[in-house]
Amino acid sequence: MAAAPGCVRETKLQVCCSRNSALIDLSIVSCRKIGNVVIEVKDSEGHTLYREEGKAMTPELIRRLDKGTFPKGELTMLVTARDFRVSQRFTVE
Repeated sequence: MAAAPGCVRETKLQVCCSRNSALIDLSIVSCRKIGNVVIEVKDSEGHTLYREEGKAMTPELIRRLDKGTFPKGELTMLVTARDFRVSQRFTVE
């Protein structure tokens, strides 16, 4: 977690990868507009399996990724924007 400059609360990243769902849910909440953002999924060796670049004009960003495109095991979601860089590990079963 990281607080954006001038923000009281930290940016929150939540990754939900449920065994009984075919989707990986990603939720980012910041205290101000996110702006340009890069979302990456990396494996345990640091190889990039997924990369998306975009722009969020609100303080909240929600994405759903197809779990079937990723190998089973522990992965890391990394989200980088102008004001923050947050990551969270999750497991695809």
